[in-house]
Amino acid sequence: MDFVIEHDKDRQMIIVTASGKWELDKDNEMIRQIMKAVEESGSRKVLLDMRELYFNLPMIHLYERAQGLMQQRLNSKTISRKVALVYTAHTRKIDEDLIFFETAARNRNLPYRIFKDLEEAQQWLREP
Repeated sequence: MDFVIEHDKDRQMIIVTASGKWELDKDNEMIRQIMKAVEESGSRKVLLDMRELYFNLPMIHLYERAQGLMQQRLNSKTISRKVALVYTAHTRKIDEDLIFFETAARNRNLPYRIFKDLEEAQQWLREP
């Protein structure tokens, strides 16, 4: 799993591109670096482009990930207001899994939304 994190100063947005085969350790490191970038930049929006990331996770892992993200955000000095995840549905299961993840995250008051279209995700992030 590879990822690149950039700060788009013009749009005040952290842009993350993740690709390859999903790995737990690298995903955890990516999340730590995203939170650090949000804190250092003052940006409140995160666009996570994972259209080239391949994963097949058990449902319990998605639930635990949402729970862990909530805890990390509670422990962070600065948190993002919105996180848009852009993905490609390689299978119907991916659609179902990400809808479940979004629901689990939003049930914990995490501002996460999933999108299949990059422009829609960017538009949502620009909304007040």
